[in-house]
Amino acid sequence: MPERGFQTETWHDDWFQELSWEQKYLFIYLWTNSHCNQAGLYQITLLTMAFETKITNEALPQLLKSLSPKVEWFPEHNLIWVRNFLRHQTKSSKFVVAAIKSLNNTNIPEDIRAEFEFYNQNLLRGVAPSEHISLTKRECVLIRDSFHCQYCGKEIMEAADYQMDHIIPVSKGGKDNYLNLAASCLSCNQKKLDRTPSEAGLDEPHPSTFHGAQATYILRNDESIRTKWVEVFTERAAVVDSILGNIEQHQSTLSNVDLGYSSKANASALPSSKPDAGGVEVVKGKGGLPAEESDIIKRFSQLKGWQADEDDVHWLQGLRSEFPGFTLSELKACVDYYSGRAPPKHKGIWKNRFRNWMIKKREFELKAGRGELPTTKELKEGWKQK
Repeated sequence: MPERGFQTETWHDDWFQELSWEQKYLFIYLWTNSHCNQAGLYQITLLTMAFETKITNEALPQLLKSLSPKVEWFPEHNLIWVRNFLRHQTKSSKFVVAAIKSLNNTNIPEDIRAEFEFYNQNLLRGVAPSEHISLTKRECVLIRDSFHCQYCGKEIMEAADYQMDHIIPVSKGGKDNYLNLAASCLSCNQKKLDRTPSEAGLDEPHPSTFHGAQATYILRNDESIRTKWVEVFTERAAVVDSILGNIEQHQSTLSNVDLGYSSKANASALPSSKPDAGGVEVVKGKGGLPAEESDIIKRFSQLKGWQADEDDVHWLQGLRSEFPGFTLSELKACVDYYSGRAPPKHKGIWKNRFRNWMIKKREFELKAGRGELPTTKELKEGWKQK
């Protein structure tokens, strides 16, 4: 992307004028470097930034954090997001399409991409950014915690009073996953700052594992939570149907799922069991998995480098919620197919392989449904070899 615009009015912006020369230099670099794509959401390492800007590797993390919220840095993924980039660069819908294509060609985590789509929803309206609109991780944490601060118990009534907090700060080795994230009111967040709860004199939250599919399920089945979600995230009112259409209620997938409501939250608002449209009871509980799903969990041990943990259950159920037409027998075949592969660097790569398998299968079925004949190679090797 050799050309892009950088508005001269930036120099008169109050926020920009308050920056140091290093902050200004880094901000302009993040807009104009050769790694930046049409979306302004791209992968780049600290080493590359240090080499190209001559800013020391030690100084960059604090400088990047200081540019928030105009620039978001995701160190665990080596991602930079210049928030207003797409808004300022877009001159036509073709540019938006090019931006989405650039994201499709990179490894952007689902929750970050969902936040990108939410932030740019006005630009993306009418241009399909992906197969569906998803909840952001920020929304999922608040839904899981029933819209209550996990430090003081206060009910969160508006987005301005909500902060998604890392219980153990990232700067102190905390991870960016649901077990280290909690809903916090603005007051508690400002009191805690870059400290642990004990250091700040706050109660220690005990968050549960979670998945975006669980949050979607809660919204579909709990009217009070859904109403509160729209009241807090008012912009979501326009896309409620699209988000809630991303999950199907299947007994084999969603029964016995612990939906992860916090003990500090108003768990009494949850129904203990609720019949779905087909009259099947879907129970919030801690019972065992259906036998077939338990069998698949055991089969994961066939995969080299797979370290089993409790999150496997939620991940499997969330995956099957996203792809409701994918049968258990097909998933077993998928595990068997990959069992001979060399171990990847981490388990997340295994999980991406399963998801890609499902995406390819769905693409193949859609193609067949449109009457498009598969190629000879496809007929010979089947969808799993595509």
